[in-house]
Amino acid sequence: MEKTIDIPIEFKPLFNNNWREAAIYGGRYSLKSHTIARYLLIKARESKIRIGCFREFQNSIAESSHQLLSDLIKEYELNDFKITDNSIVNTINGSDFLFKGLYLNEQSVKSIEGIDIAWVEEAQTVSEKSIEVLTPTIRNKGSRIIYTYNRVEEEDPVHKRLVIDGRPNTLIIYVNYDIAQKYGFLPDAVLLEIEDDKKRRPDLFKHKWLGEPEKLTNERIYRDWVSIDEIPHEARLERRWIDFGYTNDETAIGDLYYYNGGYILDEHIYQKGLDNLQIAGILKNFKPILHIADSAEPKSIDEIKSFGINIIPSVKGKDSVKQGIQVVQAQKISYTKRSINIDKEYHNYLWLVDKTGKILNEEDPKCKNHHMSGIRYAMTSLIPVIRRKEYIKSLPILNYKPKLNPAR
Repeated sequence: MEKTIDIPIEFKPLFNNNWREAAIYGGRYSLKSHTIARYLLIKARESKIRIGCFREFQNSIAESSHQLLSDLIKEYELNDFKITDNSIVNTINGSDFLFKGLYLNEQSVKSIEGIDIAWVEEAQTVSEKSIEVLTPTIRNKGSRIIYTYNRVEEEDPVHKRLVIDGRPNTLIIYVNYDIAQKYGFLPDAVLLEIEDDKKRRPDLFKHKWLGEPEKLTNERIYRDWVSIDEIPHEARLERRWIDFGYTNDETAIGDLYYYNGGYILDEHIYQKGLDNLQIAGILKNFKPILHIADSAEPKSIDEIKSFGINIIPSVKGKDSVKQGIQVVQAQKISYTKRSINIDKEYHNYLWLVDKTGKILNEEDPKCKNHHMSGIRYAMTSLIPVIRRKEYIKSLPILNYKPKLNPAR
């Protein structure tokens, strides 16, 4: 007996035929992605259609919606679907799913034929240019485009297009965590986190759980970082950082470039389950440079070094986190658009706040900081240790932003 695929009643308008584009947005744990994935599997079983699953940035199939769809196929025992490494096909009617990134992929996207439904996940990151490339590409009679997203800025291009400015035949569904709570899908641990954010971090609560645009608050540790398309040819690679993870945390690896008086961050890896042999293999594919790794993992550092990787431990000590944050705060920082996890951590990297709302001078332990820690390791390694305390003392001087003295 087949299992029933449940769809929350709030998403029922998806099954109507009177819309061309759909904006499905709101806060975290609002069942947006899971519901759209279920909807697409249902449609793919009803008749032969082609479904395109898109994101602005997709460097590998692991960064796509492929895993979510595969998990749901297994959960509901939908044995009429065949799952391959980079596609999903219904073996009865021929419906198929394809997966592509939009960023710098204009010609490849334009060449796609016969898409009936396009699903754009994490659409808050999609540029206006990508939208203008995608929409005329999805041109089959009765074709549709679904955007799911959590808002970041007041006028994210997709939100401005569909909700603020409006387009003909647009479906708008705004949902939040109360949907998951209503249908019994909200874990107790997540509810406790929501309640804690609501009480102690109201601005974060509104952005994270209610889907409101992000506001720059005093709780933000870093501000005014700029997203750029590409690393300029003249930029000089200075360091590569490694923050180790495995089962519960991601291993974060990225590059630190110096350019025109500031620094550029570029993400390489953000992945769980990588052992030291795999990490060393990955690093050998990159341009050689000095690697700065979390000194809390001396065994990992020694093992990776045995594979010929130029790697040293980060410098830690009393107040090293606070001092490192001050060093990073003093710099002009940019990061590449493909660095999606740097972007996420940057926007959610906050100071700890006590029960009275007072900001404490330490990072909130609930914030993911794998790249943020690695960036700190790399940046502070550019300052000679014997000068670091003098450098930190100099930071409060009005209008004085000393430049790092990169090691040669």
